[in-house]
Amino acid sequence: MNEKIYRQAMENFTPAPTLRERTARAVEEAGTPRPRTRPLRAALLAACLCLALVGTAFAATAVYRLAVRPYEEEHWGDAFTGYHIYGRPIAHALEEFTQEFQDDFAAWDHPSILFNQKFDTWEQAKAYLGDSIPLVWHSMDGVIFTNEYRVSAKYEMYGDGKITYVNIYNAAKLSNGLTYTTDAYIYTPDYSGDILSGRGWPLDWDNFQAEILDSYPMANGCVAEVVMQSVDYEEGAAHDLIGSFMKDGVLYEVDLYGHIQSPLDEAGLETLLHQILDSFE
Repeated sequence: MNEKIYRQAMENFTPAPTLRERTARAVEEAGTPRPRTRPLRAALLAACLCLALVGTAFAATAVYRLAVRPYEEEHWGDAFTGYHIYGRPIAHALEEFTQEFQDDFAAWDHPSILFNQKFDTWEQAKAYLGDSIPLVWHSMDGVIFTNEYRVSAKYEMYGDGKITYVNIYNAAKLSNGLTYTTDAYIYTPDYSGDILSGRGWPLDWDNFQAEILDSYPMANGCVAEVVMQSVDYEEGAAHDLIGSFMKDGVLYEVDLYGHIQSPLDEAGLETLLHQILDSFE
């Protein structure tokens, strides 16, 4: 498996959300303390402790705190592992978005591509969605290139057509040659389920590892949950560090990609991710 195939697989694979009954059983048996870094398979039991807290004092005192829960499941006869991000977003009805956004969505009639619009700047993308949607973005130093800001909507193309969430996506390149992407997810009342995000991959990828790192308290008062994914190649290792946090009921994910020739080691990549997270308003 080469690097390109791996990244395509990460982008295209979406596991099914069928964890509740099994996780609830595991909570009753949980009792393992959480180490600093946790390989996902070893972290299954520890992650269930987070589930036990949601809905009790944890949820009452940290409304926007996220929970990371690893899983192992079977799909199509093959075994998969990965993690899901759980949280409590604030739902925004379609009427809270600008009339321009509503009109563009109503007029969208492409037979095979979901609704999307592109903007040159963050200010344009934010204005397109409207002041009723509480959004923030990063102001990271050292960015030498950024592509357009893409606003898209997730809905059943051949179903009722109701939007379940709106996404803002952007990619940026730093002066050290590394790139990172940023996603913001605004959920609507038509979103169902409690899984907000996540990643998955085949369990038999022996050269693939993932660890849940320490939660990171950000400068803006939010707390980011951080996962590091690593792939070993003959030429060296590549690392993805994904930081997820929620602010004002909107989910944000920053994905920092450390390629094989990365100038930073794992610790340096984690420090850089923290810097990006701290640059959010």
